[in-house]
Amino acid sequence: MLLTVLLVTALAQAEDGGAPDASTVVQAPTTPADAPLAPPPLTAAETTAPTAGFVKGELSVYLGSDRLVVKNNRIGVSAGLDRFETAFYLLVEPMVDLRFLEGKLGLGFGVPLRLELVNFAPDPETGSPLLTKRAGRLRTEDWDSVHDFGRLLKYVTYGRKEDRLYISAGQRYSSSIGHGALVRRYAPNIDIDYPRASAQVDAYNDFGGFELFTNDLLEWNTLAGLGFIKPLSFLKSENLLAKTLSIGVTGATDWRAPYVLTTDAATGLRQVDSQGRLLSQARPVGLVGIDAEVKVVKTANIDIKPYVDYSMMIGGDGGFTAGVLGRFNVGRDIINAFRVVGEFRVLGNRYLPSYFDTFYEIERFIFASEEVPGQAARRAITRQQYVLERGLGQRLGYYFEASWGIPGKVGLTLAAEGVSNAPNTNLIAHLEVPVLDFVQVFGSYYKRGITSPAAIFRIDPLVPDTVFYAGARLKILPFLFVNGRAYQTFRLNPEVRRYDSQLGFVIDVEIGYEFKGKKSETVATQPVEPPPTSETPATDPNQPPPPPPPEPTPTPAPSP
Repeated sequence: MLLTVLLVTALAQAEDGGAPDASTVVQAPTTPADAPLAPPPLTAAETTAPTAGFVKGELSVYLGSDRLVVKNNRIGVSAGLDRFETAFYLLVEPMVDLRFLEGKLGLGFGVPLRLELVNFAPDPETGSPLLTKRAGRLRTEDWDSVHDFGRLLKYVTYGRKEDRLYISAGQRYSSSIGHGALVRRYAPNIDIDYPRASAQVDAYNDFGGFELFTNDLLEWNTLAGLGFIKPLSFLKSENLLAKTLSIGVTGATDWRAPYVLTTDAATGLRQVDSQGRLLSQARPVGLVGIDAEVKVVKTANIDIKPYVDYSMMIGGDGGFTAGVLGRFNVGRDIINAFRVVGEFRVLGNRYLPSYFDTFYEIERFIFASEEVPGQAARRAITRQQYVLERGLGQRLGYYFEASWGIPGKVGLTLAAEGVSNAPNTNLIAHLEVPVLDFVQVFGSYYKRGITSPAAIFRIDPLVPDTVFYAGARLKILPFLFVNGRAYQTFRLNPEVRRYDSQLGFVIDVEIGYEFKGKKSETVATQPVEPPPTSETPATDPNQPPPPPPPEPTPTPAPSP
């Protein structure tokens, strides 16, 4: 808690100088009534420029999250029914959510406690179902290791992705590094019995910057980073290409990556440790890359940036990506923001793009499986072993993503990727509607290996190819809320030692106090950028806003 207080104090006193939240509004300084000069008329570009600044970054805030995050400050406690394993529990969770610095800094904490209601597992003594024999028992398995205390940290966020300073830690949000060649939408919450509090820090200025990521603050094994410079920015040129040319290097590693799972020689059954985790022979896996990007179009409403990326798996092969990111804003009072990503890929046999992705924490153990003569259990092959030893074939690939959003009101994202040597398509679909105060909803769907339209919504409990999150929050009274969420993720089956699909739901009633933070009279936000004219060159949105012009000295009105 002391660390949190220090973080809040430091950020409140520091001058960020970056691009603030685009969902707030700039209040322009007023002109004295007796000013002698009238403002010049707006140009055509200015009349179509969004008044709240250019909207960039992710347009779907909850993409990658397993549940809703409240928009306001909140102190409360929830209680609801939770199905877990073979039992039903009363899930009680005290919660606190806080917003500071006009909402740029968000903190969320909670203490989830499961109290057993009815259990259909067999009684070790009699063999008959336990039913209510252990009613009221706290599920201590949720708190039997230091790592489990990561459940307390829901989230800590500062700013937004692509701001000059962005911080995210906790269980709620996914993480990406750079263009996503190594890390794209890594999800810390895909294993419901092993919560992780991941963390990411991005920072940059006019001359360069960095991005850092780790998968688990309490027991990390994966680390990724990006460092970049803008080599021509030191020339102080106003040329768009010179100002925005960026060259970076990336790297990522899982220093405890499973390579071969430990199995019983006779039965082939996979072995587990004292914590119920799969045992394996570990071998570090690493990837490195280099990339470059430059903006070719930048106006008040359009931002287009092509990029190239080459990365390789250490001990394996490499992959080349040529892509383009386009961002478009339409509207003035209500801004419709569009974000489009298109990539063409040339992929080597022993290389997997976006190696650390949404499914990584499951597929690092079981990427594929095969039958073994004379053994009932199938042999599981880890992701690292399959890519390095079996290979995926020389192939071409593509990735396409399109998003639309109105900040603070609605967000929609669709993404698809595939390769030339397989008919499989991976799909992401997401919708969120946080606009209303009395009800909020969202849903995310991830599907791997689609071969036909009928397979899009087919879920096989033995094939870990689907992740689904959905949530809703309904305000009944100022102090009474109903929360519901459904999910399709994974959990290690302790009997057969494999990851099975876990379909579940939670409905709870929350009693608490939700309130909006105190706002100052003038809200700082991302500045409206001047349109390019013959006198004012096009500016990069990543540059700090120019200082305001000095106010004219009022001239006394002539006497009548």
